[in-house]
Amino acid sequence: MTIKVGVIGTGSIADLAHLPNYHKHKDVELVALVDFNEARARMIADKYGVEHVYSDVARMFQNHQLDAVSICTPNTSHVPLALTAIEHGADVLLEKPLSTDYSEAQKLVEMAKQNNRICMIGMPHRFRNEARVLKRFVDNGDLGNLYYVKAKILRRRGTPTGWFTDKAKSGGGPLMDIGVHVLDLAWWITGMQKPTTISGQLVQGLGKYSTVMTSRWKSADGANQDNSVFDVEDFASAYIRFENGMVLSLEVSWALNGPQDDAVKVDVYGSQGGVSIDPLCFYGERSNVLAESHIDVVKNDFYQDEIDHFVECVKNHTQPLIDAEEGARVVQMLAAIVKSNELGREVVI
Repeated sequence: MTIKVGVIGTGSIADLAHLPNYHKHKDVELVALVDFNEARARMIADKYGVEHVYSDVARMFQNHQLDAVSICTPNTSHVPLALTAIEHGADVLLEKPLSTDYSEAQKLVEMAKQNNRICMIGMPHRFRNEARVLKRFVDNGDLGNLYYVKAKILRRRGTPTGWFTDKAKSGGGPLMDIGVHVLDLAWWITGMQKPTTISGQLVQGLGKYSTVMTSRWKSADGANQDNSVFDVEDFASAYIRFENGMVLSLEVSWALNGPQDDAVKVDVYGSQGGVSIDPLCFYGERSNVLAESHIDVVKNDFYQDEIDHFVECVKNHTQPLIDAEEGARVVQMLAAIVKSNELGREVVI
């Protein structure tokens, strides 16, 4: 069975993760690309042998019956585009975050259910072998009672260029950009517990900077790389309490005056043991002696595994590893962090 796929948005994440893995999948036909920058879309289409290019989503759906689409556009456009795809009978792989607004996210959840469509959210770190093995320890009860989780990504100077710093397009700074990754990963590994209260802090500590000889993620649009609009935070932290008594501490930054620690870091502490993803270790006791065990798993191409999983879900009409409902619950936590910061106090979920 061959599935016909369209990709909406031809920026960096589409070119890095979605298109190359669709292109090499034996059961996928890449039918069409859509981007407001039609010249860039044509260049990317030529790279992957895609015949049809559009600057308008409606025209793509008028001309093609697609089985599935990937949506790789700025955050605040995600839900409207996903709703359009579902209305046209397509399953959806939607880049993170699902939305920047919880009520909008719930609307997509209901639409996907009503139309019996697959809506998978792009959380590639769930597909990492390192993450899967940590979840295995948790699910098997090897850590005992979980009571504290640390999740963080701290860049010293890594503010991306382009639409990322424009709240009207991104919905927020590092919290919506990279914080969503580490929050979702920590939440998933520890069993997707129900949050009860959240306290959050958002700060624009450095804002625009002129640091030389540093690298950063750049918008694929050459005309959109100067951070002309910068109305989002560059540091965010949160303290989340869950119904089972566990607490999660979150720290994310694009820029700060502190040590660089930009790998996805998750540390889980339990009554019988603890685990960390970087370094990949199990911590506990053996015969009443402290022990630290290196976990040996082969690394995988988690972007390829993510795309392969989505394709299989579309072919077999099965639930994805992260569906719209789980994506919406992550958005609920993100939105509560923002609300707590605005109110200057802890909020109840």
